[in-house]
Amino acid sequence: MHLPTKQSDLMSELAAKLRSLTELLCAQVEPADEPFVVADSNDIFADIAPTRALLITEGQVDYYLHNKLIMHFEAGDLLGLPRSLNLPQGQFSCKGPVTLVAYERDALVTQANSDLKSQRNWAYLLLCNISYYEQSFTQELRAEFQPSAGFLHFSASETIINQGDIADRVYTLLEGSADAICDGVKVGEIHPNEIFGALAVFTRQPRMASVIASSDCTVLAVRKEEFITLIEHQPQICLGLIEEMAAKINQLNNQLLQVKMATPNK
Repeated sequence: MHLPTKQSDLMSELAAKLRSLTELLCAQVEPADEPFVVADSNDIFADIAPTRALLITEGQVDYYLHNKLIMHFEAGDLLGLPRSLNLPQGQFSCKGPVTLVAYERDALVTQANSDLKSQRNWAYLLLCNISYYEQSFTQELRAEFQPSAGFLHFSASETIINQGDIADRVYTLLEGSADAICDGVKVGEIHPNEIFGALAVFTRQPRMASVIASSDCTVLAVRKEEFITLIEHQPQICLGLIEEMAAKINQLNNQLLQVKMATPNK
């Protein structure tokens, strides 16, 4: 099992432990039927008895909850235990062939309680499951409520700002260099310690140009609300921005003049 996004090393270790504990449990239980293959399905449990769990031996199963992709399951993962106990559960689907083995819930529970060692393994499996989903929930919250200001890194040729996007952040180039591109034409350069992306924030218009890293870059991104608050408390920043904008306008005017001079009259 693994998240649709990158997961931590701790979560990968927990997933490996879950697979090994599941193998120990299922190795002592007779399958309810012969292994079977599901080629493509939006709900692999649609025709499965409610008291059965499914072990994946080949392929990948996607797990959705409220139409949101939550998890990928793979060989060694056991699916459907909550369903077999009438607990709420999302939907399992697959886009390619998946080989599955069905086990009866009662047979698994009986094996789990057959001796002290099996009981401990069963308890450990459930605790690892809880720990894995706890880590998943924490990672999801961290991504949703991450600090709005942060350091971002871009490789040469990567896009920092897309022309036409909504302006929701202001950037400061800390290291490297970048080019401003409007309709495929380079209209300016951005150098270290320069603030960019502020004009669209002030005018509340879409981004007028893209910003493409011309070398490896490190930038500081600040949400527009926090940037405006910063301007209110540090007006000298606004003066610096006005100077930079005036210089860029002057540069663009000169470029426009050169284009007009180079264009023959018709």
